[in-house]
Order: sequence, then C-alpha cells, then structure tokens
Amino acid sequence: MNPPSSPAEERPHPHRVSDLIPRKTLETCLARIETHRRLLETIRRLLPPPLAHHCRECVAGDGTLVLYAESAAWASQLRFYLPRIIEELAQEGHGQFRRGKVRTLSLAMEAPRAAPRRPAPHRPLPATIAAIDAAARASEGDIGTALARLCSTLRRLPR
Repeated sequence: MNPPSSPAEERPHPHRVSDLIPRKTLETCLARIETHRRLLETIRRLLPPPLAHHCRECVAGDGTLVLYAESAAWASQLRFYLPRIIEELAQEGHGQFRRGKVRTLSLAMEAPRAAPRRPAPHRPLPATIAAIDAAARASEGDIGTALARLCSTLRRLPR
C-alpha cells in the first residue's frame, strides 16, 4: 500500500523556458529585445533630460517609429522632437524610418508604481472647530447635521 501523496507531489513541476521554446527561437527573441532596448536608450539620449524620462517605450517596424509617452502633455512635446529623432537615428545607423508617431501609453500597460503615501490627518486649530460648531448650530436640516458630524470627527483626530 502506497502512503498518501502530498499536495506538492501532485503538482506538475514547472518547465524551464528552454524546454518549451526552441533555443533558436529564444535566441532570436532575446536579440530583438536587446535591439529594442538599445533603440530606446538611443532615443532617450537624443531627447532633453526631462523629456527623456517620460518617453516610456518605442516600437519600430515597417518604416515607422512609434514612441509612447506617459501622458498627453509629454506626447505633445515628443511630437515636436520626432523629426529630429528620426533624422539622427538614420545618421547613427539605427534604420530608415519614413514616418513617426507618438502615442500615449495606457496606464494599464505601465508597470505598477507604489501609491504615494497620504499624510495622516491632523486636527485643525480649536478656533476652526469652534467656527464649524457654531455654523452647525446656526444651520438647519441636512447642512446642520453634516456640519455637526464633521465637527465631531475633527475633535476625534489626533493633535
């Protein structure tokens, strides 16, 4: 009689990438990734420093160069530099692009960033709380109720 198998034994072992993709195909993909990385690095070098950081990606193919900016504001600035970039890429031997486009990179496609930390709420000055309390007492209906709740919440905040 065999002992019961553990859950780890039941799971198939993960495969190596080289077992799933032929080596020649993998080498071709890695070479294209490296070419793409170098092209993006060159494009960023040709841009002014503040703008270079906001050029997030590039795609080259069929004589067209597409640059991706992180927002519409940065995209409009990239459009201004695009003709010069195409010209300088040709001079440096990075291909002949007949035309260029600039697109805005969707936030969903971009790598997630840590959300900025929100500052802890602080208690307003006592005079501010007193003014809100006075307004609550002077107001009727929903406004007075809402101001009274706000005043109560502000009193509970840490100093």
